[in-house]
Amino acid sequence: MTTVYAEADPSVFIDELRLILPEHYDELCVTKDFPLNPDYEAYGRLCVAGMLKCITCRRDGDLIGYAIFIVNPHLHYKSCRTAFEDIYFLKKEFRQGRTGIRLFQYAEDVLRDAGVHRIIMHTKLHLDNSRLFEYLGYKMTDKLFTKILSMEPV
Repeated sequence: MTTVYAEADPSVFIDELRLILPEHYDELCVTKDFPLNPDYEAYGRLCVAGMLKCITCRRDGDLIGYAIFIVNPHLHYKSCRTAFEDIYFLKKEFRQGRTGIRLFQYAEDVLRDAGVHRIIMHTKLHLDNSRLFEYLGYKMTDKLFTKILSMEPV
């Protein structure tokens, strides 16, 4: 079995991503008050603007994982090009071994080559990846809180 990591244009793997996203949503979404409904057009605009970095992980040609980042100068530190992790996922059956570690290491190489100074990652409390990120050299700097203000559709 061959595992391949690559930077990818989202338009190339969007159909495959649509197949995996429900599994990702079911496992990781903690605010299921809202249905899964990605704004693919907004992702396309970010890509055209050069602000989106997508990393794919494939096993024998099949998409098994991804990491997607929004890259922009930080609003507080405009000289600091920052990659804000949007989503990452690796199918459960591939989480043993070093596949996930290599996915993030590859992403770091791509982001470094793109001139990124800093990466901001997050993890869910119910599926805590803190040990993975600490192993990769990340430091915990923040806690994230969520509050639903309204259920009215936009």
